Amino acid sequence: MKTLGLVLAMVVVMGGACVADTATYDVLADWNCISAPLVPFNPDPMAVFTGINVVNTLSRYDAPTQTGILYDDLDPAAFGNILLGDGYWLLSDGTYTVSYDGVPDGVPDGSGNMTDMWVSLPGAQLDPDDAGGWHLIGQPFNHDTNVMANLSLTDGTTLKSWEDAVAAGWCEGVMTAFDASIQTGTTVGFDLADDDHLRPAKGYWFLTFKDNLALIIPAQPS
Repeated sequence: MKTLGLVLAMVVVMGGACVADTATYDVLADWNCISAPLVPFNPDPMAVFTGINVVNTLSRYDAPTQTGILYDDLDPAAFGNILLGDGYWLLSDGTYTVSYDGVPDGVPDGSGNMTDMWVSLPGAQLDPDDAGGWHLIGQPFNHDTNVMANLSLTDGTTLKSWEDAVAAGWCEGVMTAFDASIQTGTTVGFDLADDDHLRPAKGYWFLTFKDNLALIIPAQPS
């Protein structure tokens, strides 16, 4: 899922305007729903997850086709790179620490200010209906984001808070996360959910009811 942040990160890196930061987080044995908290300098899955078996154990979700795609080292192009704003499933054979160098948190601009991230929510593109679909997104920051009043969505014309987008029928009012320590799903939302924050290195399922939306996640920490 391409984000505005990814484009900005490439501009920053190519311009030599930033130094490396390091993302570090743990994955546990069994299933993990994860994301990239920083744009990796080397986005190859084998480089991001050095020392961890990702062949046929790492998957992403392709929203336009509404299908999962496993990482296959015989056809790595089909999976692509590790992208900011995407969520991933990893079936791990043990406990490991993921550590990689990347662009500093929030993809700072030329003045050092963090950049708001736009996460694409295209919905199912292979059907004739403007009915949205499932998306596996990732927290694009290496800090917590309070969803209570901070998240917004746009259809390219109108900007709505997450709560107003739900009222308009654009999307669900909760996202589904996954607690690897107990191997169960949890909810994130602005009302009656298990958590009200997006957390670094976590992935989230998000259901929309309208195609071609974008989720805007503000840069500033909660």
